[in-house]
Amino acid sequence: MAGQVPGGDSHAVGRIGELLRTHGLRRTVPRIAVLVAIEPIKGHLSVADIHQRLLEATADDAHAPDLATVYRTVTTLVEHGVLHALTVESGTTTYGLAKDAHHHAVCTRCGDVIEIPASRLARALRNARAASSFALSDEAGLTLHGLCPRCQNAQ
Repeated sequence: MAGQVPGGDSHAVGRIGELLRTHGLRRTVPRIAVLVAIEPIKGHLSVADIHQRLLEATADDAHAPDLATVYRTVTTLVEHGVLHALTVESGTTTYGLAKDAHHHAVCTRCGDVIEIPASRLARALRNARAASSFALSDEAGLTLHGLCPRCQNAQ
């Protein structure tokens, strides 16, 4: 199957296949291809970015899933908890692996997304629960907005 997956080596395909199995999903070429495209990224990609990475990973566009397939695949992976979705300032939805509990800091200038381990904001989440009377889960996704270090330095 590694030969059919754009940019997929046998180790990545095996690791991703196991991830899909643990979420009760079949190992299909589009699912593995999408996850191979996202896995090395420390952050999030839009569907267009994922599709572009798949096209670049293969010289034969016939082996890369089409854009509609990428959309359907990403939706399925979000529904099963493999990926999580984050809508950024521009209104674009981006996707990242749902490995470890984390929150997001989004740059309001360049759109860069930085993941913050959930443990770093645990006290803030507890305070938000107390102040709001909401029954927030530990997975409640906090999204912080501001300027990333690169944009701060550019000012």
